[in-house]
Amino acid sequence: MITIQMDRSDGQEAVPRGGVRGGRCAFTLIELLVVVSIIALLLSILLPSLQNAREQAKLIKCLAHMRGVGQVAMSFAADHDGRVQISASAGNVRAADPGRQRFAYGSGGELLAWPVALAQATAKGYRNNWDWGVRAVNFPEAKSREKFVNEDLDILTCPSDAVRLSSAFFPRHQPSMYGEGLVGDGDPRIPLSPTDRMAYWGRLSFGINEDIAGGDGADYDYFPSCWRAARSSSSGGWQECKGGVQYGPSSDCFAGSGARLRGEIGKVHNPSRVGLFFETGPGSLDEAADPQLMNQFANLINSTALTGYEHLNGPYLGNSQQSHPWRIPAKRHSKGRLNVAFADGHGETVRAAAYSSDNDLGRKLPSRYAPRVRVSPYNPRTQGQ
Repeated sequence: MITIQMDRSDGQEAVPRGGVRGGRCAFTLIELLVVVSIIALLLSILLPSLQNAREQAKLIKCLAHMRGVGQVAMSFAADHDGRVQISASAGNVRAADPGRQRFAYGSGGELLAWPVALAQATAKGYRNNWDWGVRAVNFPEAKSREKFVNEDLDILTCPSDAVRLSSAFFPRHQPSMYGEGLVGDGDPRIPLSPTDRMAYWGRLSFGINEDIAGGDGADYDYFPSCWRAARSSSSGGWQECKGGVQYGPSSDCFAGSGARLRGEIGKVHNPSRVGLFFETGPGSLDEAADPQLMNQFANLINSTALTGYEHLNGPYLGNSQQSHPWRIPAKRHSKGRLNVAFADGHGETVRAAAYSSDNDLGRKLPSRYAPRVRVSPYNPRTQGQ
């Protein structure tokens, strides 16, 4: 039998050689590294799941906001003879509403941007465009006046939007083309006389369907503004009339319907599949401030082709994204997902189902979404549509 002497002459408890008090052992370096490695492995497994969960939460909240915008738009239309707020140049507004009675206007008769008109419909006290945003020609100008932008209207923003500051585009000051769109000096806190291409910028992640909310009368006197299908007088079949671009005999594509609807939501064919509001705006702060790009995006979606890209034009959202690649953020949500509020008031998340680089960016962008989303409010009757 071996006896360990525990007494010490200095009065302290003796510790057995090779042991610790109470029988507790310290971690060795190898054991510590093993624990750290296990924790790192668990984090590498869990972090993607956590990130996906956070992204999904943002996507759901974004969709909830867009549904809210769609519902307010339906309420606005109910109070305005079946019309959503028009989003058009001053000349087209005069043609659509010469008596200034059909839509919402602010001080001096200035057309309210659609976000302000909807905010006003929710009884939040919005009376003028400057109650929401600031006048500016481009993003850097708007950014420099950001402290005057109203922060209260979260329903117009998406949590996944890294920029959030964007323009409703109309009313837009265009004295050289279709008449003045802005009135007076605007916000009394920062009075600014209107200049060419000046518009209002505020907290905004969504855009409106210009085929529905836009108007005709000055911009397109001789061309249909929306994609539509027309019966060919020669063959009797259906053919595409691609926005303001002439395709086929003029009697086929220029006669009859095809104009923008001036806000008349009741005229939309199959409204459960035609988008009224879409996620729009620049994808990043760098993109928003890039001098080459700052005038290339707009919070408007339409089915009219850009000059030189008429072959890309068509009635669907994918066609519009290919033809106007800067207007729809391709990477705001993962897996090419996008939120849409439809013309019947319901909201839905759609996903990119096909990609194409046949656009003026030369890189792959969604060319088709599932389920299919139409932009044109007219019936797509051509073969394959």
